Amino acid sequence: MSSANIQQSELWEIASKLVSFNTVSQYTNLPAAEFLANYLDERGLTVQLLTQDVYDVSKATVVAWAGPPEQDGLIISGHTDIVPFDKQPGWKSDPLRMHQDGDRIFGRGVTDMKVFLAQAILAVKNLTLGSLRRPLVYIFTYDEEVAAQGSSRLVSLLPNLFRDYPLPKIALIGEPTDFDIYPAHKGYATFDVRIHGKGGHSSVPASGLNAIDTMADVIHVIQEVGKELQWNVSAENRQLFPEVPYSTFNSGMISGGLAPNMIADECRLTVSIRVAPGDDATKIIQTVRERVKSEIAGIVKAAAPEGGIFLEKIVSCPPMRSPSEGPFSDLLSRVTGKNLAGGVSFATDGGHFQTIGINSYVCGPGILAEAHQPNESIPAANFSSGQGYLEQIIHGWCVEEHA
Repeated sequence: MSSANIQQSELWEIASKLVSFNTVSQYTNLPAAEFLANYLDERGLTVQLLTQDVYDVSKATVVAWAGPPEQDGLIISGHTDIVPFDKQPGWKSDPLRMHQDGDRIFGRGVTDMKVFLAQAILAVKNLTLGSLRRPLVYIFTYDEEVAAQGSSRLVSLLPNLFRDYPLPKIALIGEPTDFDIYPAHKGYATFDVRIHGKGGHSSVPASGLNAIDTMADVIHVIQEVGKELQWNVSAENRQLFPEVPYSTFNSGMISGGLAPNMIADECRLTVSIRVAPGDDATKIIQTVRERVKSEIAGIVKAAAPEGGIFLEKIVSCPPMRSPSEGPFSDLLSRVTGKNLAGGVSFATDGGHFQTIGINSYVCGPGILAEAHQPNESIPAANFSSGQGYLEQIIHGWCVEEHA
């Protein structure tokens, strides 16, 4: 498709409209969700707009479906939210105005993942819903960029929502992979460590308990637990994640103290975990908590009776592992011309989907290296081809007979 044809296409119109919505996670995604819901409703799908206030901000997940109440349907899923851009240096154009320059298309969310959303809804434009032999379901979530909190809340609702309609056990999640196919990914979790020490004048160090120095001891404990996570790595994870086949910690944010000549009485650390399949974030955090309690907490209490160490999990998205072989992965390979690529270290809504028996495959038109970057872009070729791929996938799974 030429540049002129791309910019005159319905896909361009819908994708640019989606990009124009500021759906950074701190804001509402309701206008974007309503736009998607209305499009699918106008094409005859049954649509539910599931709304919820999150910290006084209205959020919505779109769930839409068509086809007979049979087993073995397909979910096509993506998220509506984007990462922040307003304080990100390096942008050369308005992030919310999609535009083309040569063989690339630019704008916040074009690669992660609003172009996929546009391709997904357009894939039913020419579909005769009566031809569906199996259910076709769309799920468009919010707050995926914040540890997939939208899908975390959604999975408890889906079984009741689909009480009289079999919930599909296969999902295609259109995260940016350049159409590579991933049946597995690591999970993601964060936790906070807060230390309340005892302040004082820095010239009399024994008069207080330095919370920053104590946090250094906590970080050492976290590092030791991290080393232990490398001991018993499964052969499967070595194959899926050859570079880093184990769970890892990242001490991402730290703050504390008031002045250089004062003993710091407060320190806060935020840590993230990339959780390998087979590991459990809650158990990992509990291990850290128990080690800190046994090795450090008593020292803090002795020096600062009013103080203490407090560790709290903030968010968590489970890892995902779907079968590497089967008719759906074979279909994806035939359509895209790609083989399954193993696992990725980023998390998706698929982690939460798997907790209710849905096996997800991550495959989309965007480019991971472009995600979250200034001047985010997607190749024009991927922009043009993704809709056709989705049409073939829907037809191959939901219309044609298969074993």
